[in-house]
Amino acid sequence: MLSEMNTEFVLVKNSLLNLSRKIPFYYQVVNDDFALYKPAGITLSEMRIREQLHPKQLYIKRRNKIEAIQEMQNEFNKELKKCVQQKNLTKVRGIVQDIVKVTLEEPTSGSLEGISKTVNILVGEVTKNKDIIKLLLDITTRDYTTIRHSVNVMALALGYASYVNYDWHNKKILGLAALLHDVGKVRISVELLKAARKLTDEEFKEIQKHPIKGYQILNTCKFPNNEIKITALEHHEKLDGSGYPRRRTNISEFAQVISIIDCYEALTNDERVYRKATNPLGALEIIKIDIVDAGKFSKEIFKNFAYSLLQVYRQPQSLYAPLQ
Repeated sequence: MLSEMNTEFVLVKNSLLNLSRKIPFYYQVVNDDFALYKPAGITLSEMRIREQLHPKQLYIKRRNKIEAIQEMQNEFNKELKKCVQQKNLTKVRGIVQDIVKVTLEEPTSGSLEGISKTVNILVGEVTKNKDIIKLLLDITTRDYTTIRHSVNVMALALGYASYVNYDWHNKKILGLAALLHDVGKVRISVELLKAARKLTDEEFKEIQKHPIKGYQILNTCKFPNNEIKITALEHHEKLDGSGYPRRRTNISEFAQVISIIDCYEALTNDERVYRKATNPLGALEIIKIDIVDAGKFSKEIFKNFAYSLLQVYRQPQSLYAPLQ
């Protein structure tokens, strides 16, 4: 039995329970005493407790938390790669969402850098099969989350990168930037993010802090390209200086791309009690008239994004003529 303080142990997330092999699990006996339940080198399933006949709460040592997340990312990435190789693309979206969920539970350098392997797999698949973009999109308004939004934005960003012929490196950077553009929202109250009403001015100011919080989180990571954290910081800026958080007019290209995609994705998926979700063509028209024509978004990037959607929705090109 261990006589260590409770602060040295953290609860095991449900997502880590069944696939974790390397990390030992503990259970609380009395007060601050913990006993070993699962040693390293075996999974819970291999201990023949598939019916979850184990203590209601299991713990790991706090120092093992990032390692546990990295192990989970690796397991999910193996499954993702297998599904891609076997052409079992219908499972891909769920696996990617699971990876993002696990990662955002503890968004630190050790976990965020690990998600780059996921993007590597997806970039390679998009190059070979553009249908993966449509399969990654989760067109639903029920139980809408930052995770689903981030995966959708990444899928659309990879479609854009393919359309404008970015090289492999820039496809990967844009995909990572898209997937992590809203990481700062993990530092915002969940109740505020899910409020089923129009926000007050003070509440909206709190939401507007997420780009800075995202930049601060990503600034601790060792990504080889600054565009990832810059995109998180600037994806709500506008070319006319009316955006936030710094009211910049000189905005990075990737941030401009994600800004347009972020807006489009919100219009088409994020249904609120005070606004219905919009169909794809209607969303493009709103963005063009209300934002692009007002000088807030790049006309060239918007045009490229609109045409990149042709490979996703397979709309006749003639329908896009009024948007040029």
